[in-house]
Amino acid sequence: MRAALPSPAQAAVSLADRCVLCVGGLTGARNHYRAEIEIRAGRFLHHDGGREDNLHRLTPMLAAADIVICASGNISHNAYHLVKSTCKKLGKPCVLVKGTGIASFLDGLGHLAAEDAPADGPSARGDRVLRRKR
Repeated sequence: MRAALPSPAQAAVSLADRCVLCVGGLTGARNHYRAEIEIRAGRFLHHDGGREDNLHRLTPMLAAADIVICASGNISHNAYHLVKSTCKKLGKPCVLVKGTGIASFLDGLGHLAAEDAPADGPSARGDRVLRRKR
């Protein structure tokens, strides 16, 4: 299966060499997540959210990341709370997406990029949750 090309608006979003940590998501989609980050000039990190990866690895990965996207419905409860509390404590931009597919991932990535731009509203760092409309 070939990944869909990003729309012009999505491709225009540059991550400017920022490190994006993806927590959870579909194991088979990991390469697609990586491609979407790298096409935007970002660096990709991944932790599966405690299914096979040790949770002790998650804390240093969160500290190293500039941006966090978490598929909150596809990780352990401990990983969910660790991501949420650590991002809030460190002031990391974080989006908790409900879906696990590429579309949810792109929504989260686009939302983070939009929030990273100057805005008038309050910051949602550490606790933004997106839900896919079906």
